[in-house]
Parts: sequence; C-alpha cells; structure tokens
Amino acid sequence: MEILRVGKTKVIAGGISLAGLVMIVYFAAQTSFSIRLESWFNQEYWVQFVPLVSSMLLFTAGMLAIFERPNANFTLALFGHSISEQIIFGWLGLTDISSSLLELIGLKSFNFPNYTVLWFFGLSLITLYIAYSNVLNLRRVTLPQALIGIATGVVVSFFA
Repeated sequence: MEILRVGKTKVIAGGISLAGLVMIVYFAAQTSFSIRLESWFNQEYWVQFVPLVSSMLLFTAGMLAIFERPNANFTLALFGHSISEQIIFGWLGLTDISSSLLELIGLKSFNFPNYTVLWFFGLSLITLYIAYSNVLNLRRVTLPQALIGIATGVVVSFFA
C-alpha cells in the first residue's frame, strides 16, 4: 500500500489547491471580460478580478506546498493577509465596499455574496495559521516576509 502513503503536507496542500481551483472556476464564470478599451479604466471593472486573482494565489500556494517549495508558507501568508485585511477593513468601515446581510448585523464587507465573504475569511485564517505555525514543515515565514504580506494586504484593501 505504498501508493496510499501520502504525507500530511501533500494532503493539506492538495486541499488548499482544490479549494483554490474550485474558487477559480466559480469566479471566472462570474467575471465579465471586456475588450472595450474604455472599460479598462473603470475601477469597478478591475475590482471584479480581486476574488479571481485571490483564488489564483490560493491555488498557487497549494501547488507550491504540494511540490514542497520553501516559499509556500510565504505565499499562504500573503493570501491570508490580503483577504483577511480586506474583509476586516470592510467590516470596520475603513473601505466603502459592502454586503447586505453583514450590514444588518453591523459588519461591512466587500460587494460579494455573504457566503463568499465568510468562505474567504475562513480560508484566510486557516492559511495564516498554516503559514505561521509551519504546519507544512517548510521554510518559516521571516519577519520581513510577514511585513511584506501585511503591507500587501493593506495596499490591496485600500486600492482594490
């Protein structure tokens, strides 16, 4: 039964990759692509790509972990910071993008369905835990890498 012996790193990474792949397919189907040049200069056009790009980042982090690349933890932390900061800043009202159900309970978030916000937030917390606790037994996230992840999350939150 050597075939069924798969390490925990590959199982966790496979789950992360699968979640990313499912989200890529889902968000790609909901994204409207335009060949009209004037739509490329509209912020609303670019904001629709944020969940798709975030899903691609999650998939990439999972694939890096499957192949046990040392920068997989950094990529997981980058995904976790980008998503969690965007959602938390939205809930705190620091960004002006909102969701209807979460506004009813006093939380603001970006303009996606509620299940998407909660799914992304849960995944971001899981990936942050995996990255910083070094569950995958790969290279630990260094302080400069952590600061880059936090700074990237802030930039994505306020400019996306």
